[in-house]
Amino acid sequence: MDVKILKIKKFFIIILLLIVSLLVICALYSNKNRFYNPEVIKYSQVTIDETTNLDEIISEYSKGENKEKFISEIKKVNNLSNLNDEFIYGKTLYIPLTE
Repeated sequence: MDVKILKIKKFFIIILLLIVSLLVICALYSNKNRFYNPEVIKYSQVTIDETTNLDEIISEYSKGENKEKFISEIKKVNNLSNLNDEFIYGKTLYIPLTE
């Protein structure tokens, strides 16, 4: 009887370890962008006016593969819902500088 209980305990421990391992792998996979994307080092201020074009700023400071992340970081830091020229004209925006 004791041998049977020990086998059942061992079986449940192995199943529990497998479930925990799968959960850890899923958590790491779902948050992989935190581990592989460049980090923001500091921020720069840019005032948007008639001489400043936001598309030029985005292409100058962002790399081609990180353009979407760069735009989302601008929206997040400046608390903006969109980046229309009419909406941001005359405002000072914080631009993230990455590694």
